[in-house]
Amino acid sequence: MASAGSFASIIKKRQKDWDCPELMSRATADTGKKLPFSSPLLNWCTYGGIPRDAYTEFFGAPGGGKSTTSVDICKNAIATFRTEYQQQLEEYRKLVDSGKKEYQGPYEDLQDRGPQKVLYVDLENSFDLKWACTLGISKSDIVDDDSVLNIMSVPNVAAEEVLQTVMDVMETGEVGLVILDSIPSLVPRQELEKQMGERTVASLAGCLTVFFRKVIPLLKRYHCTLLAINQIRDNMDNPYVTKTPGGNAPKFYASMRMEFRIGKPVDAFGNELPMNTEDPAGYLVNAKLVKQKTAPSDRRMGTYYLMFDGGIRPDFDYAKLAVNKYQFIRKTGGWFTMCDPYTGEILETESGAPVKVHGMPRVYQYLKENEQYYASIRKYITEDLNGEDHVAEQVVESDDELEDYTSAAV
Repeated sequence: MASAGSFASIIKKRQKDWDCPELMSRATADTGKKLPFSSPLLNWCTYGGIPRDAYTEFFGAPGGGKSTTSVDICKNAIATFRTEYQQQLEEYRKLVDSGKKEYQGPYEDLQDRGPQKVLYVDLENSFDLKWACTLGISKSDIVDDDSVLNIMSVPNVAAEEVLQTVMDVMETGEVGLVILDSIPSLVPRQELEKQMGERTVASLAGCLTVFFRKVIPLLKRYHCTLLAINQIRDNMDNPYVTKTPGGNAPKFYASMRMEFRIGKPVDAFGNELPMNTEDPAGYLVNAKLVKQKTAPSDRRMGTYYLMFDGGIRPDFDYAKLAVNKYQFIRKTGGWFTMCDPYTGEILETESGAPVKVHGMPRVYQYLKENEQYYASIRKYITEDLNGEDHVAEQVVESDDELEDYTSAAV
């Protein structure tokens, strides 16, 4: 009986046959890379954001914040891809300048390609450019010829064609994030060819089962992240268990699943209002982490403030984390005392009195007016979320401003 060859020779042959040099790299791959949210509370809940090179599902009731959160992910992905592009371009340039001419070709190819793109597949035809700009996306990123965020408004075509197009785009290596909005809007060919009233059985579920089996290996190979938005349906068997369209494949293949629900209305200072308030300034958006495969699952709930005039308010989130989790803004009754996040020392005015304010709205106002202290809080929390060492920076405040602010708070 002929020998099958050594382990190394078999793997080497398969790498060549399958055109997959990274065939055995999964065990040593960096699975901790994330695309962050703008909300520090969601980043804290998810240990940094949604996993890269993997599939994430957002689902929930209508108006729960799914699409808004997805657009926010787009904004941060654009910034991330541009930073990575500049870093890689600089690395290639240094190699070329050092005399390694074999990198001249990849350097020029990278220049021609530009940063990785974002593809937003708008199956619901509901993408709002004005709202996207309110959330922080530049209009030029969408409408320019070399736009980074590409919106695909899908006509009345079969789901199979849409999903095949998504996979074809991924295989170019030019796209770093694909958002599918939304799964129930996909119409399989079997349904598309039937008349109104004619029934089909599990056609969408069968279509998605094949799609996810094919697309999951592509995500890692071509360094692309897939984010799909799903809805919920009434469960006649058990009203307490959430049911989503598309069968079980979207659940099984997801590395992360988050359920979004709209929370209480809030005023301009982040104070919660009664549910029947007619003119709120915004809402709390509640996100429940249903499935997490890329980080510990000890954080199950995240919340962020969504304001109608300014989008997501990260300063509210940083203040909440500083008070409730890190305690470098110490709460005593209705009073809040400011402390240095790195040393824990209480900030003092020129007269030696502690810097403290009354009520959370005053905390938000204090952070807005004292940018350096707010920057130190952001830096500390971001370092903690990213698992980095804390390097203290001196916080210098204006004593006159602190005196006036503390007096005003009293």
